[in-house]
Amino acid sequence: MSTEEIVCRRLVGRTAVITGAGSGIGLATARRLASEGAHVVCGDIDETAGKAAAEEVGGTFVKVDVTDPEEVEALYRTAFE
Repeated sequence: MSTEEIVCRRLVGRTAVITGAGSGIGLATARRLASEGAHVVCGDIDETAGKAAAEEVGGTFVKVDVTDPEEVEALYRTAFE
């Protein structure tokens, strides 16, 4: 997890699915939700960036193209498991 200070723990025991987690707003969101205790499932089409984001926040990476319904289903199936 990043060195960001933990503000509160309101999401402990919850799972968050974030698409585009490898950069920009998606990465910032992954960091924030992880800092609040959520298990983050990082979805991204870019494997390198997505894996790095998941590793940083202690989450799970799933390669996903959100225009492909089967890949989106796999993303949520992984999150559910």
